Amino acid sequence: MHKWEGIDAFVSVVQHGSFSRAADALGVSKSHVSKQIVLLESRLGAQLLVRTTRKLSVTEVGQAFFLRCQDVLTTLTEAEDAVQDLQERPRGRLRITVAGAFGEDFIAPAAADFMGQHPGITIDIDFNNRLVDLIAEGYDIAIRAGTLRDSSLIARRICSRRLVTCGAPGYLERYGSPHDVASLVNHNCLVGTLNSWRFRDQQRNFDLEVNGTWRSNNGRALVHAATSGMGLVQLPDFYIRRAVDDGKLMPVLDRFKPTDTAVWAVYPHNRHLSAKVRLFVNHLAEVLPD
Repeated sequence: MHKWEGIDAFVSVVQHGSFSRAADALGVSKSHVSKQIVLLESRLGAQLLVRTTRKLSVTEVGQAFFLRCQDVLTTLTEAEDAVQDLQERPRGRLRITVAGAFGEDFIAPAAADFMGQHPGITIDIDFNNRLVDLIAEGYDIAIRAGTLRDSSLIARRICSRRLVTCGAPGYLERYGSPHDVASLVNHNCLVGTLNSWRFRDQQRNFDLEVNGTWRSNNGRALVHAATSGMGLVQLPDFYIRRAVDDGKLMPVLDRFKPTDTAVWAVYPHNRHLSAKVRLFVNHLAEVLPD
């Protein structure tokens, strides 16, 4: 029995949190993954995973083994990627995490176009609003917008993104158009994931806490509420562009637009950046509208 057999299956199970998702990621059957884990535990003489009908957890020994194996597999992947760089023919699975309509409208089409140019690449896109741990969960790239938190990850700007505050003509006729940021206290502000909106005065960008009778973590739901005349909304321009063009929404507070709301491709600080990641990020920077 080869000493490496079952390790990739074990690492994938821990990263994905289930046998089914690990099997999908590896392109094999769930039964094959389960068999590999059983053989690995038998060879090591230790239980790595605790499996019940409702829960999968990693033992203390399994967690220590996972961390070592993950480092080894990362090194092997980097070695393979170095060869790909020399050949300029990237291959393998590219795992991407992105949130919301921007991913649906822009990243997915760009990824499909990239696959057409590089047939050796397979792509796995996860649409998720949570802040993913790229290294622990095995992602190659995250697409994130706005102001980035400080981290050890590398971020490259791939396109601009403007935040627009707007309301329906009927709402503005009834309640008036806000002339400055302070006057938002007199308006019904339709709230998204955050409790604050972002603006800029003459010197700096800043966040302002707002309140209203509608909250949703879905941008298109917020657009619907705003066009229905329920209140003001602040969203990235790609959400509201069509409604503005059709006259269903009117921008307000334009002179207070923030200036630090770009879209970023974020990826781990590897010693050797893989060809597939480098080429895909370059592709996004070239094809995404600015």
